[in-house]
Amino acid sequence: MGSYGVLLVPAALLIVTTLLFVTAWLEENVLSPRSLILHTIRTRSRRVHPEHVERLVADQSERLLRHLQR
Repeated sequence: MGSYGVLLVPAALLIVTTLLFVTAWLEENVLSPRSLILHTIRTRSRRVHPEHVERLVADQSERLLRHLQR
């Protein structure tokens, strides 16, 4: 296990770094309020206005923040 144990340390570091990078990218590009608004506008009918979606996201964010403060 001696030489294999030494190789596992950089491999574990690489896995953790990759996982953190993917998580940061996912939060920034997929789960951010801006991304959710743009996705909703693109996928919904033309009747949905950006202001309505923005208000929905704001309302949901406020509800989640109130829940976390309890």
